[in-house]
Amino acid sequence: MPADPLQMQSVVRAALRGARRRGDAEVRARRLTLLTEATVAVQTARCPGELAEAAAQGAARLAGAPAVVFVVGPDGGLHRGTSSDRGTLGLPDAAAHESVARLVSRLATGHGGPRGVVAPATVWPAGFFRPGLREAARLVPAVTPGRRTPVCVAVPAAAPGVDDGLLSRLAQVTALAAEPLLMYQVERHVALTLQHSFLPRPHRPPRLSGVDLVVRYVPASRETEIGGDFYAAVSTGTGVLTAVGDVVGHSLEAATVMVEIRHALRAYCVEDPDPAVLAARLDRMLQHYHPDVTATVCLALLDPAGGRLRVANAGHLPPLVVSGTGRAAYVDVDGPLLGLGLERPAPAELVLGPDDRLLMVTDGLIETRGTDLGVSLERLRTAAADAPPGLDALCDLLLTRFGHDQEDDIAMLALRLG
Repeated sequence: MPADPLQMQSVVRAALRGARRRGDAEVRARRLTLLTEATVAVQTARCPGELAEAAAQGAARLAGAPAVVFVVGPDGGLHRGTSSDRGTLGLPDAAAHESVARLVSRLATGHGGPRGVVAPATVWPAGFFRPGLREAARLVPAVTPGRRTPVCVAVPAAAPGVDDGLLSRLAQVTALAAEPLLMYQVERHVALTLQHSFLPRPHRPPRLSGVDLVVRYVPASRETEIGGDFYAAVSTGTGVLTAVGDVVGHSLEAATVMVEIRHALRAYCVEDPDPAVLAARLDRMLQHYHPDVTATVCLALLDPAGGRLRVANAGHLPPLVVSGTGRAAYVDVDGPLLGLGLERPAPAELVLGPDDRLLMVTDGLIETRGTDLGVSLERLRTAAADAPPGLDALCDLLLTRFGHDQEDDIAMLALRLG
C-alpha cells in the first residue's frame, strides 16, 4: 500500500522539530556550562580589575563576539575588562571611559529587567570592541537588589544569537562579587594611609645623638592584604631605643593597633626606657584594650657612650649583629608574643663595638611559603656577613637579595655607634 504523502510530510516535520529541540537543548546546555565556568572565574577574582577581565572573557564566550565589562566603584571610578580577542591596543581615551561610566550608572539604576538595551553607534564610543571601529553596542546591566555596584556587559549589537538572560545573570554575579572587593579596596586604602602616615619617612630617619641610623620600609604588592609592620627609634634619657615589630593579622584593625603600639611605646619610654619594662607594659596594654590581638616586637636600648646594648624580644626575629671583621651572629634572645600575658625571660645584654652594625627586620624580608624559617634566617645571616661596609650598603644588599615579590611588608632598621 503506497504511503500517504501528507502522512510522510507530517512524520518528517515531527522529526525535524525533534532535531531542532535537541539542538536547542544542546546549545542551551553548552551556554549554561559556559556561564558556570565564567561564574567560577568571577568569584575567584582577587581585585576589581581581575574581576572585570574574567567577566569579559565569560561574556565573549557566551556571545561568540568581543565583549567588554564595566564595573563602577562607589567613588565613580570605572573598572574595565576586555575579552582577549580584543586586546588593549587602541582603547578609547579617558573621556570616553567617563561617559561610559555615567551611562552604565544611569542604565543600572533605571533598568527594570534582564533585557539588553542598544546604544547606537552615535552614542557608544568607537574602539571598545574593535580598534578604531564605531559600532552600536548591546548593553546588559546587572539587576541586583539595591544596585549599589553598577555593572554592565557590552557586546556588539550586531552579534547574532546573543542571550540577554544569560548575560544578565553574568552581570548580576559580577556585581555581587564586586561589592566585597571594592569595599576591601577602600579599607586597604584607609589602612595604608593610616599606616604610612604614622611611620617615619624611610629616606628621612630621625637624628639620634651618638648613633648612625638607616631605615627601610617596603610595602607588599597592591594585591596583598595590609599588615601591621612598624619600626621606631627615639632618644631617651639613658640612650637610644629602637624597635621593630608586627601586629598579627592583615586588616584595618592591624594597622590601627600598630599605631597604638607605637604611640604607647613612645609614651612609656619617657618614664622607663628599659626594654624588659616596655615589653611588659605593651603586653598589658594589648590584653586590656585588644584582648583578641597579639603582636611581635623586638626592643633594643643602646648606650652610645659605651656601646652597651640591652635587648628584649617578644616573639619577633632576633636582631643580627654584623661585626667589622665580616662575621654575623643573632643575639640570643627570645620571649612570648605581646598580648598573651605570659612570663618573660630576662633581656640579653652585650656590648656593640665601634665597627659593629645592629640589624633589626620584620619577617616580611625573608619569610617564604614552603621554606623553614630557620633556613631563611641562616640565609639572611650569611648574606649580611658578606655585605660591604656601611648601613646603606647592608640594607640595600639585603633588599636586593630577599625583597622581591614578598607577600608581606618589610620593615628594616640598621644602626651603629656614631
